Amino acid sequence: MKRLTLILTALLFLLGVPAARAQAPHSVAMTFVASPSAGVTGYNMYRAPCTGTVTANVCSAEGTFAKLNTVTFTTLTYTDTTVTAGSLYSYYATAVCPTCNPAESGGSNHLGVTVPKDAPLPPSNLALTSVTRNSTGANTTLTARWVNGTATTYTVSAGGTVLSSAAAFNATGNYTAVWGGKVKPGTPLTFRVCDLGGTCVSRTL
Repeated sequence: MKRLTLILTALLFLLGVPAARAQAPHSVAMTFVASPSAGVTGYNMYRAPCTGTVTANVCSAEGTFAKLNTVTFTTLTYTDTTVTAGSLYSYYATAVCPTCNPAESGGSNHLGVTVPKDAPLPPSNLALTSVTRNSTGANTTLTARWVNGTATTYTVSAGGTVLSSAAAFNATGNYTAVWGGKVKPGTPLTFRVCDLGGTCVSRTL
């Protein structure tokens, strides 16, 4: 069977996941045109690491190719879900014809792909390190300190009523918030801080 002239094209997918701190899995989806040869019953997909650079879907230097599928597939698409973020790959497809000699065609055009890198994971373990309250009659000052490397939101409330709220981001991850106002003497004040993943910690004084 003569060389297969399949045209491979690729789509890169970043599949979203609900967990804010989980890295999203990547995949490469490819399409191609069916082989015009009689007797073709399926296709194989091969992949190699691209050890050079990828420009206009062409890899400048390819490693060793290995077949990705364990059985031939009949669709004109193939999705590789075993790719790694930030990696470069090269692909080609072949056609399989059991009654032909040889039974597998030569490779299609090679398709170079760059898988996007993941965004860095945010720090976890949001923690309030201290909350202090100074009161003189109705005049109250609340000072809170906490640790978290990503953007956070915080609220100050008394008796279920929000007195103040704000968003903050500090590249060092060390935060300080000061609130001042008047509340009825003896009224509990609650300071609550949350990260982007929905983790919250609070302290009532």
